[in-house]
Amino acid sequence: MPQSVVTLAHPADFAQWRTATRMLISHNVQPDAITWRIASDEADGPPDSAPHTADAQNTRTFKISRDTLRLAANVIQSMLPDRFALAYALIHAHATDTTLSADALARMEEAAETVRAETRLLRQNLFSTMRHEGDSPQWHGTLDTQTHVPESNARFITYQLSLAPWRLALPGRELRWTGKNLMAGPVDNTVPITFASLPPPALPLVTDLDIGRITSLRAVALAAKTCLICPMARHATQTVFGEGRTDARMMFVGEQPGDREDIAGRPFVGPAGQLFDRALHEAAIARDDAYVTNTVKHFKFRPRGTRRIHEKAGREEMVACAPWLAAERRIIRPHVLVMLGATAASALLGRAVTIGRERSRPISLEDGTTGIVTVHPSYLLRIPDEASRAREYARFVDDLRLAATHLQPAAP
Repeated sequence: MPQSVVTLAHPADFAQWRTATRMLISHNVQPDAITWRIASDEADGPPDSAPHTADAQNTRTFKISRDTLRLAANVIQSMLPDRFALAYALIHAHATDTTLSADALARMEEAAETVRAETRLLRQNLFSTMRHEGDSPQWHGTLDTQTHVPESNARFITYQLSLAPWRLALPGRELRWTGKNLMAGPVDNTVPITFASLPPPALPLVTDLDIGRITSLRAVALAAKTCLICPMARHATQTVFGEGRTDARMMFVGEQPGDREDIAGRPFVGPAGQLFDRALHEAAIARDDAYVTNTVKHFKFRPRGTRRIHEKAGREEMVACAPWLAAERRIIRPHVLVMLGATAASALLGRAVTIGRERSRPISLEDGTTGIVTVHPSYLLRIPDEASRAREYARFVDDLRLAATHLQPAAP
């Protein structure tokens, strides 16, 4: 039988394994007809890795469940010498509706359990494993591991350590983040690898992530983009995080992104956002000098034909997103916090809010910030009467001007 040879870039190269597996199974290549190799194991460089596809006239299409692919990814994080072959055999069995041997399945389940256990230990003990040396901003640590869990959790480590450089010594190898590149391999011969090439970790990235210890807003934003804690996150197009200056003296908080924001990935860019920009201009507030975000980071909607109709965020969504908003406030430390609408005001004040009773007056917040409650600009768009809409818009601009008067003088 002709042998297909697949050469992978590094010992945890899930991305290349997945690409090769998809093609090989579509061409009906049997598990025992494949040789899996690691480029770093080849003394004379990688061999020709083009898989044999003699069955090109008889291709198949297939779908694999998330649970099956997750098991394969966990197996690839193990140190089993035949882990890539086992993972391929698993996918092949599901794609062809054949039975995998009980022994192979037991080995994979055992390996996956070890990976899950090491993932939990690494995350829970990260700050006792990693230390600073002197005044160096770089983190250093040593970890005795029996898996490639550190590699698959490199993104978690990087975000948790606020994108600062770090180095982790592992048995027979080293893993480090330079601040720009991820490096892996023998201590004296590390090479760049990409986060995207690694297996997804055994636990969601945000599980065990201590958001309160992250000091980089960019790290918080990158971590938030992976969040699937609440059900609405699975239906939205993407996470819509806040944007603006990290040293902004004024922060605006709305309810949630709308349809346009969900597509663009930016807050306040739809019709309400355009009205908001106009009001900021009239209030002599430069949006580029402020920070704009939402209480909830995903678009909640119900489908109606081809349209997506906004639904009000509930307590479950606000609680799930609360750590992200808290991190934005903690890192930016604005002087004035403008709450746009009752949902934002309730989330930030921790109590039920009626706009008519709370708006247009300064509120002292626990962190020393001055809070101002006003309407959400989308409310203005819903007012049918032109005269009433003009009157309410003027009040909205006045509220923004009031907020600006409570700004502390800028540092020289």
